[in-house]
Amino acid sequence: CGADRVLRARESDGAARRFADRAVSDPRVDVPRVSRTRTIAAALVPIVPALLVAVPAIGWVWDATVRASWASLGRDQGIFQYVAWAVGQGDVAYRDVRDVNGPVIPMVHAFFQMLGGMDEHRFRVLDLLCTGLSFVIAGALLPSIASGRDRPTRIPIHVRAAWAVAAWVALSAQYLVYGFWDTAQRESFLGWFVLVSLALQATPWASAGPRTRPAVVTLLASGATSFVPWLGKPTFALFTAAQLATLAAEPGELRARARRLALFLAGGAMGAIGPLAYLATHGDVRAWARITFVDVPAMYRFIWPRPASAILAMPGYATLAQVAVATSIGLTTLVALRWLPRRTLPIAAMPVLGLLSVVIQAKGFPYHFHPVTLGVSFGWLVALAAVWDRARDRPKKLALLLRSAVVIASVLVGVRAGWFGWSAPYPPAPAPDARDEASLESAERLAAFDRIDYFPRAMRDAAEYVAARTSPDDRVQTYAMDAYLLFLAGRRSATPYIYAYDLDADAAIHGSFDPGGLVPTAEQVARIRALRDEHARDLLERLERSPPAAFVFVDRSPLMSWQDSVADFSVHCPEAAAWMSSRYRQTADFEGIRVWLRDDLASREP
Repeated sequence: CGADRVLRARESDGAARRFADRAVSDPRVDVPRVSRTRTIAAALVPIVPALLVAVPAIGWVWDATVRASWASLGRDQGIFQYVAWAVGQGDVAYRDVRDVNGPVIPMVHAFFQMLGGMDEHRFRVLDLLCTGLSFVIAGALLPSIASGRDRPTRIPIHVRAAWAVAAWVALSAQYLVYGFWDTAQRESFLGWFVLVSLALQATPWASAGPRTRPAVVTLLASGATSFVPWLGKPTFALFTAAQLATLAAEPGELRARARRLALFLAGGAMGAIGPLAYLATHGDVRAWARITFVDVPAMYRFIWPRPASAILAMPGYATLAQVAVATSIGLTTLVALRWLPRRTLPIAAMPVLGLLSVVIQAKGFPYHFHPVTLGVSFGWLVALAAVWDRARDRPKKLALLLRSAVVIASVLVGVRAGWFGWSAPYPPAPAPDARDEASLESAERLAAFDRIDYFPRAMRDAAEYVAARTSPDDRVQTYAMDAYLLFLAGRRSATPYIYAYDLDADAAIHGSFDPGGLVPTAEQVARIRALRDEHARDLLERLERSPPAAFVFVDRSPLMSWQDSVADFSVHCPEAAAWMSSRYRQTADFEGIRVWLRDDLASREP
């Protein structure tokens, strides 16, 4: 009898919702005022938590989004702007431009540049659009995820729209609080694909009959978006592993589960085609494989490694780790209670798997935590929607208690998002009459983005100087960590070595500065030295074969042993430094960015 009452209540609720939609959209429907009020109320009930999340924060988050769109690029974004541009100019990735990251990252930058992202403001706008779009897609799918039904049901468009807005507000808030240095980063790009993939798999369409069109499309799309991040950072395979395990554990016949797994893997193969095609057409596959599978384990993993204890002891991150674990436990509990379907387990695992990814990378940079904070915020939205939806099937008093708790929690999530938007670390957006190139590139505006070893205005001054004194076909060699200077100057690197740590391996030889951190053994130090010596020899051979028009040295660069970059180069590449000194001379210094022109060009300088 209890089950029969629940069934009738659901049917009645569904009829009320359908009638409410018709009454609101069709003025010809004549209903008593009391009925109309009830139907409007019935239409609003499913979106109460979404409204409570979005309304308190949307103004602050929008303001932060506008301010973020005018932010300058940081070091990492600038590096990949150069990598994508140089490859577009004919250089071969991993052979002519040596980098340790997968092909997805330069692909994203190349795509943005094709859409006008050579300009910093447009690049930021494109990043915010793509990031926001992934949030909106996940939010629009959220009512289907939280419903817990095994079969797809019709969700009113206004419900999907409300949750899409709520997701954009809450997830954008957690993203923007990172600041200009840590947004538009590798982890945030890869987060687009992970979030959409997990959301698609958690919908009823993914659990429908595996021969139906909705199930096929959903599983193919989920697999495709799940495998793309592998070719950005391999640690993102953790999320795919959780998805595969969940698909294998789905209830039902073995044949149906096997078909779902096959569809997901087929989608994964389709998703990997794009990055692999980019690698095959724009890169050197052998060089990429050697860097990824030989050089990274031999050398690069020893650069600034930190143990998990040190990473999680950083201010704020211990609390974040606790919140992430609590979120995963809470969502898993909802799955165990069957308030959420089993297919949402990868969403429940996302915060903890994000933490595991941070620990495996062993660096502890703030942008490594993007999957953690994204998983926490999205997990909270899933929990709010699920508990709100399930409350209607409970006894009246319990339903009132549950929905009261959701109301309070939704307001707190909204207030938190508003606080993040208000405190997002971006300067005010420039006034409409101060958005010309001269104003945007002024020293006063760019000073807001100075860091201890990064000076955007000085970098632009040096780039303008180099561009004015060399031809577009000339090559320039840098000894620094800021290939963005080459991008700004429109000049390609003379050698593949755009990172100083390829020539100064002292950081890798030293290993971790934290007790208990990773430190190379004597045998591993010998391998690191051999790799560095190979780079130094190759550098000299390339310079002698085709002398660049200029050298650019950046003092105080990270991962150098000396603040004086020329002295550091002389210590670690003495043969190349002697060769340079006899053919080049310093002609300019922009706050520690020193330009050495080839003698034939330097002779024209005063």
